[in-house]
Amino acid sequence: INSSKKRRALEVIVLSIVVTTVSYLMPSLWNRCTPRPSDMNAWTNQEQNLVKELVSFKCNPKTEYNEVATLIFTDADTAIKQLFHFQEDGSNNSRTFSSAALVIFFLPYITMATFVYGIAIPSGLFVPSLLSGAAFGRLFGHLLQKISNNNGTFADSGTYALMGAAAVLGGMARMTISLTVILLEA
Repeated sequence: INSSKKRRALEVIVLSIVVTTVSYLMPSLWNRCTPRPSDMNAWTNQEQNLVKELVSFKCNPKTEYNEVATLIFTDADTAIKQLFHFQEDGSNNSRTFSSAALVIFFLPYITMATFVYGIAIPSGLFVPSLLSGAAFGRLFGHLLQKISNNNGTFADSGTYALMGAAAVLGGMARMTISLTVILLEA
């Protein structure tokens, strides 16, 4: 496709339209409003501030949020922090991000990041790798919670989000020493 300037420009335009459309349709089709966390006494100040960043796309802005819209429409930095730091809400097994929302976010996001990386405009994979890896790691943490026999977890889902982000970024960038320092700062 990249044989002429017109084709490269057309490729950028088409992929921009596709990514924008998919990014809008994903939270629109999710169509599920989740109650905002209410019992946050044990949550840190950072976690409580991150709750304010939850996106109420087509939901009641005071009491509900859209999980997929929160991952797509917030800054990637904020979404990564939410995946790393949000606790599971209470002991009733409700989650800030459900497994279904993580799957619906992860699959199109990593696919779009892969397609967009090779087009004729500057783009990177560093932040998309962190975000998609964090979503996949948190999903893996949810799966481990479901299969654990003692109704406990091997670790908090945020820990698995951190490991997932490290795994995907490490596989993409192959920079182990600096990656260790970067993730220790998270």
